[in-house]
Amino acid sequence: MNEGRKSGYQILVVDDDPEWHEILALLFSRKGWKTETALNGERALARIAAGGIDVVVCDLSMPGMSGLEVLRRVRAMDASLPFIMMTGVGTIESAVEAVQLGAYSYLTKPVNNAELAALVQRAAEHARLHSQLLDRPRENKTPVSLIYNSPSMKQVLRTIGKVAGTSVPILITGETGTGKSRLAEYIHRASPLRDRPFLTIDCAALPESLLESELFGHVKGAFTGAVSTRRGLLEEAQGGTVFLDEIGELSPSTQAKLLRAIQEHEIRPVGSNRSVSIDVRFIAATHRNLEEDVKTGRFREDLFYRLSVIPLYLPPLRERREDLAALIGFFISRFNERYGRNVTQISPAAMNILYHQPWKGNIRELENVLERAFLLTEGDRLMPESLGTMAEVAAGIVPSSGEAALPDTPLSLSDAVRNAEIQALQQALALCNGNKTQAAELLGIGRRTLYDKLAQFGLMDRRGGKTILKVSKAALTLLA
Repeated sequence: MNEGRKSGYQILVVDDDPEWHEILALLFSRKGWKTETALNGERALARIAAGGIDVVVCDLSMPGMSGLEVLRRVRAMDASLPFIMMTGVGTIESAVEAVQLGAYSYLTKPVNNAELAALVQRAAEHARLHSQLLDRPRENKTPVSLIYNSPSMKQVLRTIGKVAGTSVPILITGETGTGKSRLAEYIHRASPLRDRPFLTIDCAALPESLLESELFGHVKGAFTGAVSTRRGLLEEAQGGTVFLDEIGELSPSTQAKLLRAIQEHEIRPVGSNRSVSIDVRFIAATHRNLEEDVKTGRFREDLFYRLSVIPLYLPPLRERREDLAALIGFFISRFNERYGRNVTQISPAAMNILYHQPWKGNIRELENVLERAFLLTEGDRLMPESLGTMAEVAAGIVPSSGEAALPDTPLSLSDAVRNAEIQALQQALALCNGNKTQAAELLGIGRRTLYDKLAQFGLMDRRGGKTILKVSKAALTLLA
């Protein structure tokens, strides 16, 4: 996994309408992507066979070879090339068939340009994730803080590149789980101090008396239990970097002593009347809003300005979703090495569920969810059912947060149960790309029970000797 990811995708638009070619070429060029076009399926297949295409956007209804036939032949050549089907006269049956054939998503014209561009980007990232998992190096030593593709993270790394070689204090802010401590380690390794000590102290983990002793040291007899003189971390880290994690938890008295250490480059051990010179770089981090704490008097204003000469804000994962595919690939590669497995694919439905999570725990939560799903996955493909309750929330089986809103007009109990079952069946089928065995497993029922339910609710009939699933458009949006 590299610092900064290539984003210049090569998109193939297959449509018999030249005007539509121009519209999409203009849309994609604004994103920095290259667009190639084909007026029919034969030309599209020839271009795809030549290689180098990242995503195919194809119309369903074309003279000669239909979009479904193009998709069928593409899958015979390349099982993982992202294929987005579009049509102005779509039906539920054609949408389900497209998904069953392996389409990444199915859209009905007219489309929202921003949504289409976002979908193309996600599809391309998804494909590259598979490629990276298949071709991964045996050992991945890249720090997770450097797995990024989003503009906000690129800006953070650009700033670090400008200041890593200096000794100015840096304040890293951001929610819990965004990787602040990992970023602090990276800054130290990118600096001329890389061969010197890097010491971390969690300001929230120790009571005030012990924290001061850890930072500044103490002399023998300074307090009960001080049986010998001990140097503090600020003295131990001479010539290196001290990382003060959760600095917003410092007490007022410790804040005053730390301010003196930063300003005067000296400390006074607890119980001593002698000062000790120090030469260290300070990096601090907090999940708190220190500017608000300054206004309320909880944090010293002068210390805040001393620490935040260079402020760095790590955005939460929900604000940098462009990084999700890269992070997922990073963690899956790590788990493959750790557990001796070979998971190389993630289904579009599972990827869609992960993409739409709020990620309140940020990267730490993502790693936890992926490790659990990885361990529950059978074979080489991570499916929605491995995501457990997360997949149930996405399918509408349980509310995503809080209590479900009550309808204005009460339903009878039997109607409410029937509607809930229909919704669960439709969305489980959509999440599992129409695979009835997987849908049954996701719902926790037998395959025969699933067939009985589909027949009971009129969700399955037979036309021309073929079983047709009736999946709602709302359910199909889960694959977008």
